[in-house]
Order: sequence, then structure tokens, then C-alpha cells
Amino acid sequence: MRDEQLPTTTRAGQRSGPSTTMRPGVFAPPAPTETPQPPPERRMPGAGEREPVVITHEEVIEGHDAELLWEAYHANFHPLAELAILQHLYTRDEVLAELANPRILKIVGRQGGRPVGMGMVTNSLEDVPQISPAFLRAKYPDHADRNAIYFGILVMVSPDHRGRTLFSRLYTEMWQVPARAGGVLAFDICDFNRMAFDTDSLTQRIADQFPEASVDVVDRQTWYVAELPKPIADGSPRR
Repeated sequence: MRDEQLPTTTRAGQRSGPSTTMRPGVFAPPAPTETPQPPPERRMPGAGEREPVVITHEEVIEGHDAELLWEAYHANFHPLAELAILQHLYTRDEVLAELANPRILKIVGRQGGRPVGMGMVTNSLEDVPQISPAFLRAKYPDHADRNAIYFGILVMVSPDHRGRTLFSRLYTEMWQVPARAGGVLAFDICDFNRMAFDTDSLTQRIADQFPEASVDVVDRQTWYVAELPKPIADGSPRR
């Protein structure tokens, strides 16, 4: 996933970490009869209290709501430009295209109708250009046959909702999507977030909520930098 600086964001869809798989084709989010939506919070807000945040499943987001989510995305992921070597910050046009893509499921936190957080997940692996669908299908052939390999693209929360429970709710609901299909979920986390926020333990705690679930690292890429202040002198023996 693209990850923002945790614990408020994680962007999936391009890097390396735990994993999900899918067959090519249409995402096919579960039908309402098969996938009960999480109920809205029941307690009504009192004086001075915030309205409850309701989690929705949406296929296409455009217009003003898309612009609000783009602004939240930029605020969340911009800091990673200097914290991770892999690109996490995508352009406005790229993000709006993802929001308009019906093959990518959007798990949206809405407060008073306004989007204040979002996760994106898909089993249309070809819509995630930074990964190798063949790798995931070869590793999980039975799930691939059922189109039950999913990739978590990102999770983010608007800056004014950080430090609350929304990130955890979105993340857990994202895992529910493949769980309802008996599937696997692939996602990645940059090393900065992994070390700073102990995401190995975090992902295990999330997995522990799901019956018979497990989570493991399926691949890892290490970036090397060679500092070369001087060239090899001409005529020097080469090893």
C-alpha cells in the first residue's frame, strides 16, 4: 500500500510487505445481501459532540467529495516524500482516476455526509501497476481461481480526525472484504512506518481479530546506496 505516516495512513498498491491476490477482471464487490455493512454508531451526538462517523462501501467517488479526499490524501502522503525512497505521493489526476474506477472498492468514513477517511482495496490486480499479479497468482493459485486475491491500496484519515478510532475501523473493514470471500489480502508498508510504528505487531493484532487468520511477509525489497567519492584510478587492478 501507499502508506502515509502511520497511524493515520497506509497506501498500498506499490511496494513491499504482507500480501493479497486476485484474478484479472472486474472487482465485483460483494453484494449487499452477502456483505452486511457495518452499522452506524447508535449514540446520537449531544451538545458539543461530533456527529458519528459512518462507514460506507462505494465504487465511484467524483466531484466535490473526490476533491476533499484528494486534499486529505495529499496532506497524509506528502510527508513521505522525504521519508521513503519509493514514491508514495501520486498526482491529483492519478488519485481522482482511482476514485472514479469502479473496480477499486472505496471504504469511506463519512461524518454528516462528508468524507473524512478512506481505504481502497481491489481484486483487479491489473489496476495496481506497481505489483506483479503473476507473483500473487502463482503463490495463491486456489485463491486466484476464485478471484479472491485482494490488494490494499491505501488507508488514510483526514488530519482533523487523527488520533481517534477511524483509522482502525477503516483498516479492519478493509480486511473484512477479502475475509468475507475467504481470500487473501496483500499490502505493503514502507520501512519508515514499519520501524517507527512497529507495524509487524500492528498487523498481527489486526489478524488476531479474524478467526484462523495469519499474516506473514511474502517479499521484501532492500534499497542500497553506494557512496563513491572517487573513481578507480586508471591502471589499478580490478577485482
